[in-house]
Amino acid sequence: MDAKQWVENWKRVGPILEQIEAEELRAPDYHERLKNLLPTIHWVCDHAEPTTTSGLVEQQRWFMKMHEQINAKK
Repeated sequence: MDAKQWVENWKRVGPILEQIEAEELRAPDYHERLKNLLPTIHWVCDHAEPTTTSGLVEQQRWFMKMHEQINAKK
């Protein structure tokens, strides 16, 4: 297939694919998506490590680091 045929195919097929995508976005199959995500969710739950903090201290450490970097550039 040469480039001209390829472009012509996409001109013809592109709008059809866009319509299919729009229909899927309007009426997603949440049950199917959840079924596909469940193994991942189970893995995360099985391998999660409990934390003793909320992460706010670490967040503030990152903010201070960013603040120092911004001020160093001035």
